[in-house]
Amino acid sequence: MKRVVMLATLFYIRYFSPKLCCMKIPLLVFLFTISLASISQKTEAYYDFFWEPCAPESARYFSTLEKTDSGWLRHDYYVSTGKLQMRALYEDQACKTLNGNSYFFYANGNPSAVGRSLHGKQEGICLSYHANGMMSDSGMFHNGLVTDKRLKWHPNGYMSDSISRSDDSTYVHVGWFDDGSSAYAGRHVNGKQEGKWKYYYHNGQISASEIYNKGKMISAEYFDEAGKPQTDTSSVNRDAMLKGGETAWKKYLEKNLYWPPGLKFKTPASVTVGVSFSIDENGKVVDAEVYMPFHDEFDKVALKIIKNSPQWSPAVLHNRKVKVYRRQPITFTQEE
Repeated sequence: MKRVVMLATLFYIRYFSPKLCCMKIPLLVFLFTISLASISQKTEAYYDFFWEPCAPESARYFSTLEKTDSGWLRHDYYVSTGKLQMRALYEDQACKTLNGNSYFFYANGNPSAVGRSLHGKQEGICLSYHANGMMSDSGMFHNGLVTDKRLKWHPNGYMSDSISRSDDSTYVHVGWFDDGSSAYAGRHVNGKQEGKWKYYYHNGQISASEIYNKGKMISAEYFDEAGKPQTDTSSVNRDAMLKGGETAWKKYLEKNLYWPPGLKFKTPASVTVGVSFSIDENGKVVDAEVYMPFHDEFDKVALKIIKNSPQWSPAVLHNRKVKVYRRQPITFTQEE
């Protein structure tokens, strides 16, 4: 019988304040079991916020990799909570090609994606979820291609996309806004847009009628919300932006960012918090939430900065305003 040993890993970060001095606060405690016979086959690694290799004291993720009879089994953990971020089987030690079951999780513990791959291509039922637990994507695959239907949903539960296979190369694609109104309809051939695609306003009027050939748009007509032809096509597509563009956004973040008072960390000297948010059709920031936490006080500051964002010019896609999703890393740097 193989002997089994329980290993515990504990990371600390020092916290200093007028009331508490040199108190060690554990950021991660987790246990895992391995066979002594396989210790030589198991490696460990640490990664920062951007998934770059780093020293343990700067880590946001902790990873283990083990050679098994089925391939290379990798586990990634969130350092801040000790919760699993990923469990997946790869066919290569470099973890480039998935080959088996994989499970991904958000920092709050909710599942992010569940599925199976064969030599890097999706196989069988593959599911993904929004951070709030609502399903975001569901499809049946073979050799990386949808075999019948693929359905997607918005975080509020309304359906966002329906992709139906009509033959070996053709898929019909229909989409909806998050209030249930029609957003677009068209078809793909060999993975590229083909023929006529129609796009709609929330009121049901056509905003654009575009003709594609092998993924390239060859002609288009645009209409206003009353259904009248629109000759000015200079702004039928644009990204959401602040007045002043990305430079203004960067200045806003820098101006409003501050190190939480009363906290001083010996290591690391800088930390990054990830915040996700949407910019709606009116240019307002909505649905802001921390997707990669660090510490409550830092998370609160980062979330406040995003929620208090100035008014944006909304994104325009196919001649109608649309809600867009963004992720923003916010890095705090401790002054000496």
